[in-house]
Amino acid sequence: MTNLSVGSVYPVRPIRVSLIILSVVFLSEILFMLSLPVLFGNTHFSWIETTLDAAMLTVVLLPVLWFTVIRPLQELAQMRARLLDEFIILQEEERRRIAFDLHDEIGQSLTSVMMGLRALGDQPNAMSDRERLNDLREIVNQAVNEVRRIANGLRPAALDHLGLLSALQRMAEDTRQIHDLEVECSLEVGDVSTLSVPLQTAIYRIVQEALTNVLRHADADKVRVLVARGKSEVLIEIEDNGRGLDNLDNKDENRGMGLQGMEKRASLFGGDFKTTSAAGRGTLIRVRLPIRQ
Repeated sequence: MTNLSVGSVYPVRPIRVSLIILSVVFLSEILFMLSLPVLFGNTHFSWIETTLDAAMLTVVLLPVLWFTVIRPLQELAQMRARLLDEFIILQEEERRRIAFDLHDEIGQSLTSVMMGLRALGDQPNAMSDRERLNDLREIVNQAVNEVRRIANGLRPAALDHLGLLSALQRMAEDTRQIHDLEVECSLEVGDVSTLSVPLQTAIYRIVQEALTNVLRHADADKVRVLVARGKSEVLIEIEDNGRGLDNLDNKDENRGMGLQGMEKRASLFGGDFKTTSAAGRGTLIRVRLPIRQ
């Protein structure tokens, strides 16, 4: 089995930075005190004395480090998190606008053309051109369906109209009916309104991409979808009983893009993404997304 994991977009979190700074200061003080005998010859410190003195000096310097280094880093991290949320919201708003234009402007125009072709083909004097008109009508019909598919991919209407839980349930039901795939969907999220809009969108997109991967590559007849909320994170699991992957590092381009898309989306939220798979034993995708207050 192979695990594919990704760290946070924040390589070192503020708490870790604080601990690292204090550790560096503490070790530097110990090294400085141990070097005193070399500098002055007649000075000697035991390890216990050196450690205690370094600990006391670190405690004394802690307020200075807090206000000059640690606190500014925490404020920068919080500002970065807010900017990330705003960026994702703006991105989704732009996608919603493009999807609206595709569906309502181009989609309606193509529908009008298709209706005009149908009316023209029904005229008695158009018998010789009916076959050609039918071909054109089929092309336009395909274009309408493609525009709807692109618009739904940019911004799923179900997510706006139904909310996260209902949208996930509809996705599972559509997968069952259209693709004849048994989907076991378990949603344990609680009050969805307490989750940020970008986080809800990320959850929906990850489940959507994972199911798409199952349909395209897994050759499975059953898939389990779990979305569960904990105290500080949301757990997403998608597990299928398909053919699995014998080597996750040697994957085809399409499958790689699917995994990479989920991986990058999880990393944007400081989450963790892991894939466990083996040939003939299915694939398990597990994503943990932290809930930022």
